[in-house]
Amino acid sequence: MMEKIINSYINKLTKNDIIYFASSNNIKLNETEIDVIYNTIKKDWRVLLHNPNQVFTDIKTKVSPNTYNNIIYFYDLYKKKLYHQ
Repeated sequence: MMEKIINSYINKLTKNDIIYFASSNNIKLNETEIDVIYNTIKKDWRVLLHNPNQVFTDIKTKVSPNTYNNIIYFYDLYKKKLYHQ
C-alpha cells in the first residue's frame, strides 16, 4: 500500500516541486542539479526506498558536495519518518 501511495505522488512530481522544496529549505540548486534530482526520483524511487547506495554513488558525481549532503540529510530524515509512523 505504501508503495502505491508513493508511486502516485512520484507520478505527479514536477521539477517545480523540487525547486520549491529546495527553496523552502534554503538550498540553492542549479539547473543541472534540479534535472539530476528530478530524473533520479522519477526513475529510481523504488531503489531509493530499499537499497539506495548505488543511486547515491551515481548522484554524488553529478551534484555539488553541498547538494549531495543535503540529499543525504533529507533522505535520512524522511526515511525515518516513513518507517516510524
